[in-house]
Amino acid sequence: MASQARGLQNFISDLRNAKSKEEESNRVERELAKIRRKFAIGLSGSSSKIGVDGSNASLSSYQRKKYVLKLVYIHVLGYEVDFGHPEILTLVKSSRYSEKQVGYVALSFLLRGSDPLMSNVVNTIRKDLTAAGAPSSLKSSSSQQGGGHSNDTAQSLALCSIANISGLELIQALHVEVQHILVSKTSSPNVRKKAALCLLRLVRTSPNLVAGREFAPHIAQLLQDRHLGVLTSTMSLLNGLANQHPRDYETLISYVVHILSVLVIKKACAREYLYYRTPSPWLQIKLLKFLQLYPGVLVEKEGGKPDKGKEAAINQLYQVVSKILTETDVSDSINKSNADHAVLFEAVNLIVCWGQTGPVQLREGAMKLLGKFISVREPNIRYLGLMTMAKLAQIEGNADGVKKHQATVLVSLKDADISVRRRALDLLFVMCDTDNAERIVDELVAHLVLADAAIREEMVLKIAILAEKYATDLRWYVDTILKLISISGDHVSDPIWHRVVQIVTNHPQGDLQAYAAATLLVAASPRRCHETAVRVAAYVLGEFGFLVAERPGMSGEEQFRILHQHWHNSDAETRGILVSTYAKLANLYEECRPLVAPVFARCKNSVDVEIQQRSAEYSAMREAFSPEAVEDLLREMPPFEEKKQSALELRLKEKEGEGSAAVAKAARPSAAQQERALQNAAAIKAAEEAEDEEEPAGGAQGSTEDESEESVNEEQDTAENDENGAIDTVPVGIPKTVIPAMRKAFSNLCTSSSGVLFENSLVQVGVKHEYVGSQGRVSVFFGNLGEEPLKYFRIRIDDCDHLRMQKQGTDGLLDEEEDGGCSVAIRTQAKLLLLVEVMAPFDDAPAMIVTFQTAEGERHEYPLRLPIVATCFMEPVTLEANAFMQRWKSLEGQERECQEVVKAPQNSPAIDEKHMRRISQIMTEGLNFGRCEGCDPTPWTISGAATFRTGAKDKNGNNINVGCLVRVEANPQAAAFRVTTRTLHPLCSKAVKNVSLVSIKLA
Repeated sequence: MASQARGLQNFISDLRNAKSKEEESNRVERELAKIRRKFAIGLSGSSSKIGVDGSNASLSSYQRKKYVLKLVYIHVLGYEVDFGHPEILTLVKSSRYSEKQVGYVALSFLLRGSDPLMSNVVNTIRKDLTAAGAPSSLKSSSSQQGGGHSNDTAQSLALCSIANISGLELIQALHVEVQHILVSKTSSPNVRKKAALCLLRLVRTSPNLVAGREFAPHIAQLLQDRHLGVLTSTMSLLNGLANQHPRDYETLISYVVHILSVLVIKKACAREYLYYRTPSPWLQIKLLKFLQLYPGVLVEKEGGKPDKGKEAAINQLYQVVSKILTETDVSDSINKSNADHAVLFEAVNLIVCWGQTGPVQLREGAMKLLGKFISVREPNIRYLGLMTMAKLAQIEGNADGVKKHQATVLVSLKDADISVRRRALDLLFVMCDTDNAERIVDELVAHLVLADAAIREEMVLKIAILAEKYATDLRWYVDTILKLISISGDHVSDPIWHRVVQIVTNHPQGDLQAYAAATLLVAASPRRCHETAVRVAAYVLGEFGFLVAERPGMSGEEQFRILHQHWHNSDAETRGILVSTYAKLANLYEECRPLVAPVFARCKNSVDVEIQQRSAEYSAMREAFSPEAVEDLLREMPPFEEKKQSALELRLKEKEGEGSAAVAKAARPSAAQQERALQNAAAIKAAEEAEDEEEPAGGAQGSTEDESEESVNEEQDTAENDENGAIDTVPVGIPKTVIPAMRKAFSNLCTSSSGVLFENSLVQVGVKHEYVGSQGRVSVFFGNLGEEPLKYFRIRIDDCDHLRMQKQGTDGLLDEEEDGGCSVAIRTQAKLLLLVEVMAPFDDAPAMIVTFQTAEGERHEYPLRLPIVATCFMEPVTLEANAFMQRWKSLEGQERECQEVVKAPQNSPAIDEKHMRRISQIMTEGLNFGRCEGCDPTPWTISGAATFRTGAKDKNGNNINVGCLVRVEANPQAAAFRVTTRTLHPLCSKAVKNVSLVSIKLA
């Protein structure tokens, strides 16, 4: 063999000894010229014997093989070879194995599917595939061992060549023969293995080559083969086909489960397929991957009994997965450990695919096992454990199990291997929720100081997403982003600080904007400050700096001085933001205009066109426009549009791909995000003149009580004075004896989230309500307390101009016809759901009429009021003493103030500090007012502030809100209270005063 390859070996040695690329190219060119000449004139050099197919018949077998192998080697080195194809075909057609082998190798390398000679190649390959027997010279030892099939070698060479060439013409011409060899019972196992892999290659090139439903029975037949090599190749083909058309191969699940059961439970495996005492781990992995394509296999069919065969397969699958989980452990042998863990992690991936439909015991067992693996010393196992646990943690109900390993994951965050650190970061990101968000974020921020530069950008991005996602107080979110900027400002990308600006702008409720302005002003005060902090501070102070301008050391002039100290160290983008901020400061504060004018004058000659243009326009603005126009141009920016995905989520998807566990986690909104979204939800068109359109009316509580009592009295009088005694036509109303309890129940519900609104011997009405901003969700339950069903049960709620209301209820409950309604059986309930949004201030609660008929035909009609009052839509505001008194004085006036003195009830406790603390609690928790400390000289006075939120918008698209202030002053000697409310809207003042008085009486 060495003597035959001597020429090739010498050529390879010459190329390896070449000292330059040019010397190698020259040697290759000389060799190509020599081979081309030999193919053209033969060995004699005088007369050529060129055959019909273009080959040189005078070449010996040795010379032809040598020259063709040289061409293959030259092609592998990257040089173009465009001749010699007839000689290759001659070798392929040869009856000698050594020539046919070299011919097929060259064919795979040097011919492409689009070559003109492909038609001749197809016929030659088809002959080898379909020949009944091969020449005796092809009866090699391998073919004799394969069951006596003399054509095995030729078929195997042809199948390998088809897979490697895989041109469209070749596929269309030969795919039928390949399928026939695969399913033929006369084919040997070795040939069927190669046929399965060849067909897989063809299917990847031409996906619609195989009709799934017709081919599935043939796959089922192959899956019953006892040869594990055939099964392994068949599973590779099946996975490729099922990935494209999963439904066509769903019937094969039972076969796959049976094979898996034989390998895992029975350990039935040929000796040559045992890998460190593990039965064919590669086949097990392929089987588990196939099952992962059918996550709904555990779900029973709708409306019937489960199929017995399917049920047996599912139980068998449970046993297999359970055995894999319980028997896999860390082994001393690295090879065995790798094989076992490869199977284990695929089994866990199968459990992840099942999700909540899988058994809880398997999920818990997988979580427990993964918790063991993430604490081992072997980095590969720890890496896979962290990655798989992140997938498992996404299943609902697994959060508590993952949190048990939080300390171990934090340790992995400090691992020497950066790949392990990345997976630990992903798992921390996935396991984070409202309960542990602050701790995890704080741990990540603390670790950021020591983290490598390679992982810092990813850490900063995920910390920013977590802080936003789970911030119950957005002030904590602002503080967290500032920490990121101070620790690793170079890795805080523009989308991160843009998101801070967007959130602060879009959340005017509370004191977030003032807090952000004050905090950023302090952060920008040091001369050495990161440029990203300067950008955020410049933008936020330009928009909301006026909210803190009255505080010591935060005047407009001081804001300008702090920002301008960074001018000389800032780039063009930061200077552009600073120029716009200076214009807004000059518009708000007279003392800033002399400071800003020289800056604009210098910047008019700036080399940066953007800064030059901004400075010139801002300088000329006051001369070109009226003061009102300038005010409109420089007022704060409107809220940003909320997109389905934030820029941070898009950035994360770009870095990690859609299949990442972190991306899936970021896409699911948290409870805190949903609450904020409810607060900022878009409403119907603005009620710009809402204040002028409101008609004066009585207070919420007063009108409720008076109207209810009047309705009750009228109905009672009508029933008693009816001369005809027509009981059937006159409805029964609310008895007078129930009215005091009904008033108290209504008052309690005005300051509590749930309770009983009305109750008698027949019916009980319960209410559960919650509010966020201008929107609320009210659930009303009507329970039958009697001994007979209630018929024609209907609810009527009057529409209000100030409330936008959506109603959903039990079928028939909201019918308007007299003969409509629903039936409420004994000890059951009818339910009503109201989604409300307030559009304007109001002082009367919505009316609700409850009507029904007893089994005896007696009609009942109860006029009630829903506890939807103005204080339900309040959001607390915390003000400092000076700010509160300043606003209190600014709201003086008869139309803005509402005041009333009330005596404490006779049976109420004495007015002492404990009683005042109780009233303070009612003000903050029941009426949603923020307690303003320090503005009351005695303990007998309580001051509070809140904002009444509406869904109406002004012409600029901003929500119309009303600020509310309240003071409760107690006189212990006189046992009396004075309640004073001040707002910009008289109805608001009256409503707050009425609800406050009733709440104080019940304290």
